Amino acid sequence: MCGIAGILHGDGAPVAEGVLRAMAGALAHRGPDDEGFHQDGPLGLAHRRLSILDLTAAGHQPMSNEDGTVWLVYNGQLYGFEPQREWLRDRGHRFRSRTDTEILVHLYEEKGDAFVQDLDGMFAFALWDSRRRRLLLGRDRFGIKPLYYVRAGQTLAFASEARALLAVPEVSAQVDPRALVHYLYQSSVPGGISTLEGLRQVRPAHTVSIEDGVLRETRYWSVPREETDAPTFGEAVDVLGARLRDAVRSHLVADVAVGTFLSGGLDSAAVTLQAQRAIDGPLHTFSARFDSPGHDEGGAALESAQALGTIHHELHLGPDALDRLPAMVEAMDEPFAVSSIIALYHLSRFAREHVKVVLTGDGADEILGGYPWRHEPDWGRSAGTRARLRGLAMSTVRSGRGARAIGPGLAAQMAGRLGRLRHPDQRYAEIVCAFTPEEMRELLVPEVASWAQSAWAESPLRRAYLEEDGPDDVNRRLRADLRTTLVDEMLVKVDRTTMAAGLEARVPFLDRAFVEWAMSLPGSYKVRQGVGKVVLRYALAPDLPAAALRPKHGFNVPLGDWLRGRGRALVGDTLSPATLRRRGLLRPEAVTRLVEAHLAGRGDYSRKLFTLLVLELWLAARGQAAALVPPAALAAAVPARA
Repeated sequence: MCGIAGILHGDGAPVAEGVLRAMAGALAHRGPDDEGFHQDGPLGLAHRRLSILDLTAAGHQPMSNEDGTVWLVYNGQLYGFEPQREWLRDRGHRFRSRTDTEILVHLYEEKGDAFVQDLDGMFAFALWDSRRRRLLLGRDRFGIKPLYYVRAGQTLAFASEARALLAVPEVSAQVDPRALVHYLYQSSVPGGISTLEGLRQVRPAHTVSIEDGVLRETRYWSVPREETDAPTFGEAVDVLGARLRDAVRSHLVADVAVGTFLSGGLDSAAVTLQAQRAIDGPLHTFSARFDSPGHDEGGAALESAQALGTIHHELHLGPDALDRLPAMVEAMDEPFAVSSIIALYHLSRFAREHVKVVLTGDGADEILGGYPWRHEPDWGRSAGTRARLRGLAMSTVRSGRGARAIGPGLAAQMAGRLGRLRHPDQRYAEIVCAFTPEEMRELLVPEVASWAQSAWAESPLRRAYLEEDGPDDVNRRLRADLRTTLVDEMLVKVDRTTMAAGLEARVPFLDRAFVEWAMSLPGSYKVRQGVGKVVLRYALAPDLPAAALRPKHGFNVPLGDWLRGRGRALVGDTLSPATLRRRGLLRPEAVTRLVEAHLAGRGDYSRKLFTLLVLELWLAARGQAAALVPPAALAAAVPARA
């Protein structure tokens, strides 16, 4: 895995070498093994390398074709690419390395932009065609690897992480407070929105080309729909294991040690099972343990490791894990408050002491229906479902996901509000949001409270659900998940935490062939009567211990207890009324009510507080001292950006 960056000046001005080096330096954690640069007049490419395949100097990037007319910087890993290499050799192409990087260069020579359709893997790349004076950016189908870009005047700059773009003089470091409203809803920054003015991401399954000053965006793949002639449930169960085996085996290719994250749940156990069967030699597995019985999955992970015969490593985490929270916030590049980042950040550093590549179980929930409370069909249409929904409302009050301590609203109001029939796109979005629209209007200062409603109306979560269609509501929700929370939360978390440790993470459940097969199956094979991933459970039940087959638990840390204990001073100092008044975005009295209610044990508001805590730490790390909010007259006139 690597970090890539570059600049293209549309006015023909040469790229300053010092700027390129500064961009590469900002990405050094992504590639600690090597760095490289290429300049061609107004074009500059920078690369930081984490050596995984062909550890020799032959794998150095930027990499070119034989005559130096095509240059590439690449972050990722292709799977099953040896047949492509042989095909290219038969057509006269010469290879200087054993890396997958060269495959992209020569496939482009043969097929032009269409070469991305032949790529199977996780990747982000920038390709410079010197003959056409054309830059092509591309990102994998699911957004596993990140790629940001920004246009400032006649300059286009791109990088694996936003931090590297701040080294470009033309790029503004101005924080967009409207994007922070979207962050407050989701606890992460949605795709298509950025906390920095003008910053964008290459969307998953898209390329962006820049030629003669014209920027064009092209989609090259879409998530398939369920098939009308799908296999029977029994047939799907029979073939799932073999399909997953093929995906995992392809993801094991490396010239360095490979292990797996083993959380104790079904997904990571399934990946570990297939990896152990395929790997030649011992397989190292890694899990995090907590003192809190309600959050600790270490016993289940250990049971799975013993049953599968792996070399298992446990990392015990306590509230002192919060001590590195500022470093974690910095590693995430943009504000990100999914609490499992705390465990994954430490676990990645721990695993890096033993291996350089890990396989994870991410992606299974989003293609096989792992969240039954979110993917249940006919949500809210029957009396029984409405009863379950009211029960969920009460449980979210206890967990802090939907509890209201901001204003006078109580748990009964919350349960009643959720129990009423609402439009499906609102229900889909609310179930994963940290704050409701009503809470947001109370949380934001009056001058910008209208942003809460406009941001909710343009919510990427709601829009993704509405843009999907079809009679199978389970798969409709899963397709929306693939476009939103998978990219904005799960994959961001995995990429940033592992890359901060110089560790490469791979996600076999997001193997292209496996996803296309899984998404062709009916939703009824995935979620039944409150149980998720049904077809996966049936397929692997004979091979996994009982602990791995238990109901969905989630990779959560005991954040509520930690914030009342060791993190108490951190919360009080970071979210002090003086700090909040200086920022000018949040109402200090609303935040104080949340803090006091949580610390007094009147509810678990840890997710809400963590979302606010991370935001302030991120702003402080950016050196943001001035108020975020423009004058009231301007604020009232500017809608939230989607």
